[in-house]
Amino acid sequence: MRHIPSLLDDAKCLETVRTLRWPNGVCCPRGESCARTKQGHDDTHPERQRSRCQSCERRCDELTDTICAGHPQPLRVGGLCLDCMGLNLSHPPIAQALDLKKDDAQQRTCQ
Repeated sequence: MRHIPSLLDDAKCLETVRTLRWPNGVCCPRGESCARTKQGHDDTHPERQRSRCQSCERRCDELTDTICAGHPQPLRVGGLCLDCMGLNLSHPPIAQALDLKKDDAQQRTCQ
């Protein structure tokens, strides 16, 4: 079971994703190579390290090809949506609890 307070801070939530998804270090999910060149940090989430895979030359970060990639809401919202799904809540209560539109809650939980 996840420690809920660790999901309330974007930096801690990203660290949780890194630890669970990449226990041996972040690798490119497409090129499947761990050889990466650092390319700075994300403009809106400075804790996210951008990099370029040395195998496939594509840009990636810790969230590439995840349910949380490309969403405008903070990362902690995605983590909390997943926790609410674990409680078997439907989209309307999730949206209400996290102050989201019903469509946003559905999108975050149905990918």
